[in-house]
Amino acid sequence: MMRRTALYEEHLALDGRMVDFAGWELPVLYSSIIEEHAATRTGAGLFDVSHMGEIIVNGPGAKSFLRRMIPTRVDKLAPSRSMYTCLCREDGGVVDDIFIFMISESEFYIVVNAATIEKDLKWVRAHASNDVEIVDVSAETSKIDLQGPASLDILTRVLADERAGRLERFEFFHAEHRAVRLMVSRTGYTGENGYELFVPNDAAVSLWRELLQAGEEYGIKPAGLGARDMLRLEAAYSLYGHELSDTITPVEAGLNWLVTSADDYIGRRVLVEQKEKGAPRTIICFELEGRGVPREHCPVLKDGVEIGMSTSGGFSPILKKGIGMALVKAGTLAVGDAFSLLIRDNPVPARAVKRPFYAFNG
Repeated sequence: MMRRTALYEEHLALDGRMVDFAGWELPVLYSSIIEEHAATRTGAGLFDVSHMGEIIVNGPGAKSFLRRMIPTRVDKLAPSRSMYTCLCREDGGVVDDIFIFMISESEFYIVVNAATIEKDLKWVRAHASNDVEIVDVSAETSKIDLQGPASLDILTRVLADERAGRLERFEFFHAEHRAVRLMVSRTGYTGENGYELFVPNDAAVSLWRELLQAGEEYGIKPAGLGARDMLRLEAAYSLYGHELSDTITPVEAGLNWLVTSADDYIGRRVLVEQKEKGAPRTIICFELEGRGVPREHCPVLKDGVEIGMSTSGGFSPILKKGIGMALVKAGTLAVGDAFSLLIRDNPVPARAVKRPFYAFNG
């Protein structure tokens, strides 16, 4: 039986079309992907992302532990700041991409992907020392994402805390709302300004309803997995299992900026070598110049020779064309180069373009 979030009944009441996603019954859309995408780009979209996992790492050895686990400088963090990074294998492959929120010098809050919660827990527990405690709080936590240019206006109507308006990107704070403690972070996965709200399950429904009501005049819409995926693709954000995986390193994924640590972390030898000498493969962004909608696993052809495979794809409502990302042999494609994408055995003209496809101002 599929798992359900605390907002499951709300999705049904809003005519959400439910699908299986990583073992969870979640809405792929409510009205349409196009409408929900447009609302997020112009006003606000509200997303239930409670299927994501949350892990607390605490104890006197917590910071040293993270230094061994990630390729990114832990010193980038400070209390009330977060950062994107990944857990890597010895061969440089990615166990999972994660967000780390620093609560204090001895406590960190980690958000992981839904499909990899058990895998991640097993990995971090296998490497933890006696001065570190690993606590899984996924089952008791709901995560609601409020994204879009009107998100701050909507949030401040619900949460009477002036700190919300002062948050910089990747900053967060804890607040009390209706006698419930929640975490508010200026982060997101849509390429828009927005906030991620972490609340206990029993407070999720009331918060969800308040946000929808407060956002009515701003054109807020509940948004499903379909809009979320296209929004992240337009922003050229990596999706685990697509642009990152056990066999795709962060350097190959074009995330060299994650590999900054001077510590002896897992995978260091491979990642430093790839960063300095180049990786055998690389992720490129592309736009179709012919008709069609790209998806993952479409062969990439250059001069009739297969040089890689698409990792994500779809139709961009902003650009009005098919866009995607692909993992190709290093040195085979540069920005501006033409190639063919094989969609259902049909070669479609495409061109490599700069990353990202869409970037908000703010």
